[in-house]
Amino acid sequence: MTHLELSERQRELLLKTLEIYISTGAPVGSHALADELGASSSTIRAELAHLESLGLLDHPHTSAGRVPTDRGYRYYVDALMEANPKDDTAFAALEGYGNVDELLRGVSEGMSEVTRLLAVVAGPTVLGESLARVDYLPLGEGRLLLVVSMESGASSSAAITLPIPVEDEELRGIFAALNSWLGGRPLGTDLELGLAARTALSDHDPMTVGAVLEAVGALGRVTERGVFIQGASALLSRLDDLDPGSLSAVIEVFERRRWLLRLMGDALRRSVTSSGVVVSIGTESGFLNLTGTSLVASAYSRRERPYGVVSLIGPKRMDYDAAITTVRSAAEALTNCLDARF
Repeated sequence: MTHLELSERQRELLLKTLEIYISTGAPVGSHALADELGASSSTIRAELAHLESLGLLDHPHTSAGRVPTDRGYRYYVDALMEANPKDDTAFAALEGYGNVDELLRGVSEGMSEVTRLLAVVAGPTVLGESLARVDYLPLGEGRLLLVVSMESGASSSAAITLPIPVEDEELRGIFAALNSWLGGRPLGTDLELGLAARTALSDHDPMTVGAVLEAVGALGRVTERGVFIQGASALLSRLDDLDPGSLSAVIEVFERRRWLLRLMGDALRRSVTSSGVVVSIGTESGFLNLTGTSLVASAYSRRERPYGVVSLIGPKRMDYDAAITTVRSAAEALTNCLDARF
């Protein structure tokens, strides 16, 4: 979007239009802009018409004022907002949390409280967490202790009973083949794990392989740090920004876990690729349900590897500066805390 060539007056006019609209929620007329910028209404109208022709503003038939389009919001975020981020210390120190789940939940609560937006903080499996390896310890009488380790460092264990007696050599062969096949492979769905792994381990007893894979899939999901969502009441309080249909569509995304995981996974990958905060406006998220909203997200890390994603979701008419600052601060604080304490 930054390749659009606007004059300094047009940039100032677009910026002021966005600021007024974000603040009031009402279409912005030429008279209000003329008062703000000290220019004649006729000059303002001509410039507004040009910005509208570029697809940056829209002109609802029910009003004489203009409102920003998704393209206008994008230009605002990319080219008009202050280049220097605000100094935000809301998450400078994260203390008093006994485990990672408590930490992620606390950060989601803090983000929503600061911004009055919907906050979503997701753990590693949401991002396509990868299995590192599976180890086992014979317990006797056909029982094994399985230990599933993830690339993030999380692990879980459980005892299983094999359906038939299995020789030690066969067990070693099964787990050697399984770990060779895994190689940092994303956990995926139960179906994907079952079909692909069974094919890779087709030289071994199918009943034993099936029992091991079922346990591995369950244990892999136990390591998930979860998705922590806070701020539903904040979203409900902004019904003036989201019509009931849009609100219902947003709620549906959060009720369908697979959609939510995809949304968070996409946000993480974009953030890792761009090495910073990413902003998705309207349809840019890839979800028709979220056309009336914007998403601000950033990856956070553990031991220099992507570990999860923090995000804020709200009406397109949000305070992007505050949202970006909060997301950046939360991601940095989480990274520092995970490296220092977990």
